[in-house]
Amino acid sequence: MLIATRDYLVQHLNKGTFLWKVLEFIQGMLYVKNYLFYYKWNIFKQSSSTREINIEFSSFCNLRCSFCSLDHLKPKVKITPEVLDKFLNDLTSDIRFRKVEVIHLHSGGETLLHNKVGELLQIIKKYKDLNKAKGLKFPIVNLLTNGTPLTETKTIEIINSGAVDVMRFSMDGGSAKRFEEVRVRAKWDLFQKNMSFFLSENKKSKFPVKTHIISVIDPENKLETSWMETEFVSILNSVDTYELRHPHTWAGEVDIDGDSSNNRNKPHKIGCGLLMHQLVLLPNGDINVCCTDLNSKGVVGNIKNDSLFDIYNSPTRRKWLELMYKGKKDQIDLCKNCETF
Repeated sequence: MLIATRDYLVQHLNKGTFLWKVLEFIQGMLYVKNYLFYYKWNIFKQSSSTREINIEFSSFCNLRCSFCSLDHLKPKVKITPEVLDKFLNDLTSDIRFRKVEVIHLHSGGETLLHNKVGELLQIIKKYKDLNKAKGLKFPIVNLLTNGTPLTETKTIEIINSGAVDVMRFSMDGGSAKRFEEVRVRAKWDLFQKNMSFFLSENKKSKFPVKTHIISVIDPENKLETSWMETEFVSILNSVDTYELRHPHTWAGEVDIDGDSSNNRNKPHKIGCGLLMHQLVLLPNGDINVCCTDLNSKGVVGNIKNDSLFDIYNSPTRRKWLELMYKGKKDQIDLCKNCETF
């Protein structure tokens, strides 16, 4: 809820205005408070500062989007059911992670390239059910896909799994032509066909999942639909919600001409909300600290070797938090070129 409220305010405030500066100040002070309470003074011993989890099913992608920083030469790895089970067991059995609000099933790779999506979703559903039986809330589960590997079989698996709360699609450009130019290797007709089938089957379901589109727009275009192709707008309007964004610089790894989503994302001058509130599970079991780090510079441990809380509380992560608190992000390789704040 806090994350959603923050993101809503950021999207509807103009940078540099009085209210923007107030939000910036509040978030900076919250970072100071959290750092002192969770880490420096260790007051919140029965809780963690983690609010968001990203889980990457596959480390590779079938597209070559022009604005993406993913290194396509790195090893192609798929998460195993054992790694996912170990991670979720640690997450749900440790009371210190009870404040996690959301699990995003994505990172740098394309989620649906995994050949055991159905099995992985059933593991998530198992822990959802265990939490429910204990009277505990399970985080909201978002699955993000570029839509091209969304076969009819995977559509049915996702809808019937009971694991996914929100199905999110990446649909960029504002027109069919620009979509294919930006999302290199993607075909508009295939994307449209796959998405149409998903929406149709979802409507038939007794328990339909919510649907959402994230649409990256060229920096020179306004974040509105008035200039877009009619067919493109029609698809935006076919889902429950959508979000228009400008490209991201991915922690400084991609150059953007003009405005980028970083400039409107979680404004704060002290610390980093991602480092404070986020953990990312990679397919090989590594735990990263930032969703904008698609190439694993921010790994602080591995779930196969240590407990999730020990990784969260690792000396490396604590040191990075301290450097952020002291305004020395230039000493962190992962963060030194990032423009998120």
